[in-house]
Amino acid sequence: MKHGNTRVLFLSIAALVLLVAASVAAIVLDDGGRPYVFTSLRGEGVDVYGGQGIYQYDNVYKAFGVRSFDWANLVVVLPVGALGLVLYRRGQMRGRLILAAIFTYLAYIYLIGVMGNAFNVLFLVWTALFSIGLWGLFLTLVGLDISSVPEKLAKGFPRKGLSIYLVLLGAILFVQYLSEVISAYATSSPPASLDHYTTFELAAIELGIMVPLHIVGGVSLWKGKAWAYLVAILLAFTTAMVFIALSLSLLLYYFSFGKGSVPDMILTIAIAFVTVGFSLAAFRYVKD
Repeated sequence: MKHGNTRVLFLSIAALVLLVAASVAAIVLDDGGRPYVFTSLRGEGVDVYGGQGIYQYDNVYKAFGVRSFDWANLVVVLPVGALGLVLYRRGQMRGRLILAAIFTYLAYIYLIGVMGNAFNVLFLVWTALFSIGLWGLFLTLVGLDISSVPEKLAKGFPRKGLSIYLVLLGAILFVQYLSEVISAYATSSPPASLDHYTTFELAAIELGIMVPLHIVGGVSLWKGKAWAYLVAILLAFTTAMVFIALSLSLLLYYFSFGKGSVPDMILTIAIAFVTVGFSLAAFRYVKD
């Protein structure tokens, strides 16, 4: 892999170009919104972002959240992706793992975007980013001897700490989303965060994909399973980017509207610091 897989290089460049285009377009077209109350199909009053920007039909909370991802994409994901591309081009294992982490992040975030956000002019771009993330991850890992991954990590890799973190985060996500769904069943009312959307896609993705990956991956990493090292590194980066953006969105939402829970904000920011720490540690111990 001296010069990298041509298809991976092409998809990496395409991903970074589309990521910049989508993020810049969303930021430039955003006019600050003109929030108004909309009555949902379930008879609930929902604060819709309004205005003329990309997120005009999303609720205020989600609009702030996605705006934060746009900035996180430009400030963090783009430079990290560019670094991964350079290192991969040089044939380094660290570059391969960084690109795999970037592709994982894109597949996860833009799957949520195309399924959960209100339809907008960036739908096809988001779909392309989701597809590139999925296929890019597959192609990046093709040919990788997963059984040899532990051997490519230097002594001191935080295996047990990372495994505990994965299990705890999986448990937090499980309780958070399952309790919201169970509460909706018990009260015969929609989930608290559903607002004017018609389905709770985020809970399905978290409970069906991310929770099992975190818990099973964490337990398997504790046992020293080779594949779990790879999963842990990819999840650490993805969750780091997610919680950085979520922390920013909660802060903006709180200081703009005075809404939101301070304990939730503190917990999210704390998790962001932990995830960033584990993500940096994971890549630090990769041997090239």
